[in-house]
Amino acid sequence: MKKTIKTVLSIALVVNFQLSIIRTVAAQDTSYMRYNLRSLTSERMKGRGYSFRGDSIAAEYIRVELKRLGVEPLVEGYYQPYTFSVHSMEGPVSMMVDKKRLEPYTQYRIPSWSKSSWGDYPIVKVPCETLIDAAKMKKFLNKNNSRLDDAFVYIDRTTFKADNDEEQKKYDAIMYLLSSRNPFNSKGIIVGVKELSTYSPAGSDKEHSYAYIEVLASEMPRKAKKLNCNFFTQFHPRYQTQNIYGYVQGEVDTMIVYSAHYDHLGTMGDSIVFYGAHDNGSGVATLLDIARDAVTSKPHYTTVFCFFSGEEAGLKGSKYAVDHPVFDFSKVRLMINIDMFCGGDEGLMIFNANDPKTTEFVQRLEQINKALQIVPEIRRRDNRANSDHWFFSQKVPAIFILTMGQRYGGYHDPKDTCDRCGLENYINYVTLISALGL
Repeated sequence: MKKTIKTVLSIALVVNFQLSIIRTVAAQDTSYMRYNLRSLTSERMKGRGYSFRGDSIAAEYIRVELKRLGVEPLVEGYYQPYTFSVHSMEGPVSMMVDKKRLEPYTQYRIPSWSKSSWGDYPIVKVPCETLIDAAKMKKFLNKNNSRLDDAFVYIDRTTFKADNDEEQKKYDAIMYLLSSRNPFNSKGIIVGVKELSTYSPAGSDKEHSYAYIEVLASEMPRKAKKLNCNFFTQFHPRYQTQNIYGYVQGEVDTMIVYSAHYDHLGTMGDSIVFYGAHDNGSGVATLLDIARDAVTSKPHYTTVFCFFSGEEAGLKGSKYAVDHPVFDFSKVRLMINIDMFCGGDEGLMIFNANDPKTTEFVQRLEQINKALQIVPEIRRRDNRANSDHWFFSQKVPAIFILTMGQRYGGYHDPKDTCDRCGLENYINYVTLISALGL
């Protein structure tokens, strides 16, 4: 009997979802999503980061679009203002070692927390072994103390050969700490690497007293003696930004909550813009598309839309939203966070899929997908603090959905542009996700 009831319920669920597909596909195509994605990744948005106030330009675009669609403000003027500490980098960026000019981003990267520097500086090379030997470090500092104040030290990380795993771990830990402390008291630190680190504004909660540059070791002259660099950064201890909220009243007050972060990496000075199509212009454009459909379809559940800033700087916006709630968490049936929604040839990945509070919703998607073969795969993952669902998951049932596979322009890369953001699978995926709101 139990098996029969389960089968009947499954059939009913699939039939109900098939009916919703007819409505959803009729209401949605990729043109509106693409329109918003192109706008959010345009030059005027400045990478939706904290240089040139790109986040606020993007926020105003979202607010105007919500109002135009007829989505009601959940807070006055749609905005929840708050502040956090962050750095920005504006103006020209250049780097020349001896007579060799290097290309920004592809050959070197400067985090926005690096202290402004301009002009010529001597380069003092530090042997890798010096960092893990206290006696050698003391000797190096005594020998070079008089010239470090106005010099950049250079450490070629690719030359280090550890004798054992313990020594390698010690070295890696010391190198990691160079992004938060400068044991040389030098003007700056240059680290030569085999591959450049992923660019990110995270970890910029305090003002630094030294410059930090990561460079491809293969591009550094063998006997580098002089650095000429120009870049300008600014520390904002209380940067003013905002979360954005709207809602569509349903037949009941129980809520389905959709969220996406609208901020991205901004710029590396005037030279590099991180457009952020996949991450996460796609999520914002998807929410606006779902909102457009919700306004016309009159949903059963009240549907809330949350657009968070500060995600790239360390989940600042969603943390503030949980600490200063603007809706009743006890009424939330499910929160669906969408982050990185282009491409998707390989299917969907769902984080926090194994939580007892969320498994029934994931099982629903798996059931429907098994019956209708909408996506290649739905992959489950345990909870992680990797997007804006994290703090909410401690209060309400919350999942984070992203697409797996191509086509998108890259992760934290200037090539993550609208034109590289494939939407071939978009209709299938947004339709499937709408099953969670039934």
